[in-house]
Amino acid sequence: MIIKQIFDEISNESSTNEKMNILSKYKNNELLKNVLYLANSKRIKFYIKQIPEYSRLETHTHTLEAALVGLNLLSERKVTGHEAIQHLKEVLMCCEPDDAYIIERIIEKDCKIGMGTRNINKVFPDLIEKTGYMGCKPYSKELILKLLSKGSCYSQEKMDGRFINIIIQGGEVQNESRQGEPTILDNPKFMSELTQLNDCVLNGELTMGGGISRYESNGIISSLISIAIKQVNGEDTTKDINKLEAKHMSYREALDLIRVTAWDMLTIDEYFTRKCKRPYSERFAELNNVIKGFKTLSIVETREVSTIEEVMNHFEDVLKRSGEGTVVKSMDGVWADTKPSYQIKVKKEINLDLRVSDFNYGTGKNANLISSLNVESEDGLLKTSPTGINEEDMEYITANQDKLMNTILEIKCSGISQDRNGNYSVLHPVYKMFRTDKTIANTLVECIEINKSSSLL
Repeated sequence: MIIKQIFDEISNESSTNEKMNILSKYKNNELLKNVLYLANSKRIKFYIKQIPEYSRLETHTHTLEAALVGLNLLSERKVTGHEAIQHLKEVLMCCEPDDAYIIERIIEKDCKIGMGTRNINKVFPDLIEKTGYMGCKPYSKELILKLLSKGSCYSQEKMDGRFINIIIQGGEVQNESRQGEPTILDNPKFMSELTQLNDCVLNGELTMGGGISRYESNGIISSLISIAIKQVNGEDTTKDINKLEAKHMSYREALDLIRVTAWDMLTIDEYFTRKCKRPYSERFAELNNVIKGFKTLSIVETREVSTIEEVMNHFEDVLKRSGEGTVVKSMDGVWADTKPSYQIKVKKEINLDLRVSDFNYGTGKNANLISSLNVESEDGLLKTSPTGINEEDMEYITANQDKLMNTILEIKCSGISQDRNGNYSVLHPVYKMFRTDKTIANTLVECIEINKSSSLL
């Protein structure tokens, strides 16, 4: 069966389970496997933004297999610019119509079959590269002392902006969340500067300059991303932009105030294979070297520490500036898709029990799933929206909204916050679990007391 017929068979089925059953019938089809990889892998790029106009030849000389080989010239940058567009036109012209359709799907990175990479990987295990994320172990004095016993470490400010992976390939910039979802923005200045870098991946966070607090900047950046997504989908964003400008500043000014603070730099292969052998000291030195002189890119504040006292001094200095905390890192640590014992958070973490007041649908692949919740204290004086819900829990919450409304949710956060208008919220709220054993949430006073009682010092 030709690949176009398989795609049609899958796209004509509305049930996710049935789509997977159909795909499973063809799990031994190596050509299908190759097509799905090329169309879904973020590692493979073709550097052509839209399909050129072309007229099919009456006699078709290319099989789909041969056409896929021809795409290598694009992905390997052996032909670029107008020459690349002409090459793609010739590939398409020489294919059977159904095969040309598949080539278009590959170039546009959209199979149009209603299946995401997660489900494709269930049928073809590990076919599409997963996005790796290097986290940190929770605070442990014992772990930090063990690291320091082996030599000096880095102590870095723990940024509390919006995490971002920045992939630079062939002069093109792609921003991703820690889950691998696109982080879309309307051409801010920092992206123009990033095009000057050779192929690499930066790990960092988005914040804003201009004296804007981290708490406020996170909200503005979220609004800018929401606006950009709507623009890509052809939606009218006039009201969204007017709302942003009435509350903060001009749309373009907000975009150009975005800054990137980076702490790690990987090769393209290291990022996509999630394997790295280079010590952090080497990667960090390279990062410092390549972004010197950049206006919108900077290195996270870093100190070399050799005692627990120096670790705590840096932590206290960051807290005095209303920062979140610090991270202690081994200089020898390799990048890994895990939370290694050689990278340790020094931060306050508290748990609060709050009442569910509303549900929020996500965007992109989570557009039909609840991806965050609105919760509040028992007296309604503290409100927040924890995120960090995994796919399984999203599906459960989406199916049980009526049942879960007004129940108690335990969240994890970094402390209590208060905006310029006196409204209480929390720092970095993360979903933990529903407390079926509780019917009463913490009051604001109780939340403040829990916050005061939690200290590392």
